[in-house]
Amino acid sequence: TPGSALDGWAREELAVSAAWRALGTSPEGNPANGDNFDMASPSYRHVQRLNLLRQAYFGNFGLERCDELTMPNIGFREVLAFSRGCSDDAMIVLLANFHAEETRDFSYPSPWGEGTQVRDILKARGALEVAVGAGGAIAVSLRPLQVLVLAEGAARTLPVVVAGVSPRHDSRVNVSATASDFRIELRFDREVRADSVWGKVRIDRGAVPSTWTCAAEEWAEGCATYSARVDPADLPEGAHTVEVDAGVEALDGTMTFANFSSSFVVGRERHVVSDPRIREQPGLICRFLTELCHNAPGASWMRIKNVGGEWTEWMKYASTTPWTAHSNRTVLVQYHVAGSAGYIVGDCLIHRRQRCHASYHPEMFLRHDANKWGLLDEGRMTLVDHYTWAVNMSFDRFVQAKFAPFPNWDKSYGKHKARSMLYQLPTFDARASSFWSDPFYDGTEAIREFMVKKGHWQGHESVVSGTGDASPLWLSYECNQATPYPAGMSVVDWQCYRYAPGQDQEWCKTVGEDENYMYTFNNRSQYMGDCGMCDCCQKVKPPELSQQNKTCCILFNDLLLNYTVTSDTSLCQAVDISLAPPFEDIMLQGHLFYSMGMAVVWCVFPFAVAVIGVVRKRRQSVVRMRFSPDQVRKVRGVASIWTRPRALASAAPADSDSDSGALQAAGQGIAQAALAQEVKIMHPERVLFASLEHVIEHEHGREKAIAGGLGKVAGLMCRYHPGALICVTA
Repeated sequence: TPGSALDGWAREELAVSAAWRALGTSPEGNPANGDNFDMASPSYRHVQRLNLLRQAYFGNFGLERCDELTMPNIGFREVLAFSRGCSDDAMIVLLANFHAEETRDFSYPSPWGEGTQVRDILKARGALEVAVGAGGAIAVSLRPLQVLVLAEGAARTLPVVVAGVSPRHDSRVNVSATASDFRIELRFDREVRADSVWGKVRIDRGAVPSTWTCAAEEWAEGCATYSARVDPADLPEGAHTVEVDAGVEALDGTMTFANFSSSFVVGRERHVVSDPRIREQPGLICRFLTELCHNAPGASWMRIKNVGGEWTEWMKYASTTPWTAHSNRTVLVQYHVAGSAGYIVGDCLIHRRQRCHASYHPEMFLRHDANKWGLLDEGRMTLVDHYTWAVNMSFDRFVQAKFAPFPNWDKSYGKHKARSMLYQLPTFDARASSFWSDPFYDGTEAIREFMVKKGHWQGHESVVSGTGDASPLWLSYECNQATPYPAGMSVVDWQCYRYAPGQDQEWCKTVGEDENYMYTFNNRSQYMGDCGMCDCCQKVKPPELSQQNKTCCILFNDLLLNYTVTSDTSLCQAVDISLAPPFEDIMLQGHLFYSMGMAVVWCVFPFAVAVIGVVRKRRQSVVRMRFSPDQVRKVRGVASIWTRPRALASAAPADSDSDSGALQAAGQGIAQAALAQEVKIMHPERVLFASLEHVIEHEHGREKAIAGGLGKVAGLMCRYHPGALICVTA
């Protein structure tokens, strides 16, 4: 079964992926609007080319010489430069500028002789070509973050690879099932043999019939682009794959060395698979809170949970699922489609068609140092939109805060600590002493700075982390995401400071502080924090208080883990919720209307049966027994009958298949025997009238007795405990 994609780092990836979808689009589309499994993407093909170059120039690294590196000192600490090779005719020189803003010009002493032509083998087309100068020196000018890999002569031939596919990977295609045909294209980086393609390319693992033909108008043995016409009726809604097996042969004799796979989604209707931006589905909860009606064509697995509860195990996808939902409580469903578990929808139903906002957590709190982290005020937030919690907050300084979904600290969301990505070399490497690069940082603040710098965010948005070591995030009194110091810096601990040109130990001892930082010379004490072995240490100056108190609206998305701080407090007001589908649209599926009707019938039917039984009982409740006047008396308001002795009474049958018939026969038999034999009544015996109403008539009058609801009890007594007691019942 698939992984969760919601726990640990995987959930962070889900949030970051959603953040990258905010990137501006180009005429060719949004390059970030897709997953990371695109084998035709520029980043994948770059890594693929590096591996092929490594294999072409170094083979399997079977010689000791392959591990020998030559690295002369070129005078720039941010430039990594070395030469390496397994043989004299397979030497390469790597030159990389790790400075993010400045160009580096230098001369590198290469292993080649003067006049040798070398070229950058990283570039397949338009590669830089230079001639080696006197003494083997190569004059180089490296732009910020530029990398060159130089090799002698023409670049070696690399294996053929798939260069592109249409529809592109993870794209959504709205192809009508009634269309005449649908075209799929494959593009290689060079011409390949047609007979090799025919046996190596499949759609949906061969389930969809396809015939691949060369797209060129004129061709002999093969071409670079192939296409196949597919009947749209063979492409149902959902994900479909295009696969190319290893071994496709190019006209130059090389072959693809690895399998290729790409997928696209056919979406004729709008649902979570055809549009991953959908996170809530009206009508997901159906059949009077007893089932879930899914709409994720192409999903293979799914799992479910009521918010506040636990996820089920992964189960096979089905259109409907028996499920006990609760009023005003979100139900979440996660689907697994084509290798991705990033398809999540929720629904929340109150009554009939009235819905509520869906959320990943049942409640949310904003805790910060101003409310003593929840001790002065719990900081409860309000659910104003699907997965979106809001609160208006007034403050006049930078505030550290965390989002917490529970009254305790079992879970919280804050800032993922900035982690420096140092491209340093191990200390045992001789190059470590002369190479140093200023660190880049990852983490939530680094992401925010990048998005703002590139113009994709406006300064109010950011992301959070739910990892256990997440630190408090900053809330700015300016109602934006500005922080009091850059990513990676601290107001608490001293950190290492690298001298800029013109700075030295004397500068560090005398400068004191500038606009943003404080500086001190490292005395190697325990109070120097993370300064390490650096001579000069720096620490961010604490932020100053503002003279103006501002009210900001703070919004937090508990599914995608992003939040917004803005001065527009109207955004913290609840938005309207669409209604659930009308009854006439879902009645045939057995939704609320059908279920409520069945509930009414279920309640009324037993009552109707009971009423009919009572009416029939009353019709049979009058027992006519004739006695002489002295045989019927009233004793304390209860009718009694003078009967014959116990011996005669015991002769009456006590057990029968029919209680009412046996008891009635018993009563009438005793009375008739007493009259016919003129037996003298020795003592009175109490008669238990065990039905709703009994009337005893005689010559001089009429007696009526009512026994209430004792009928069932009396019947059981007379059946299983016979005696002198006369039981009269219908």
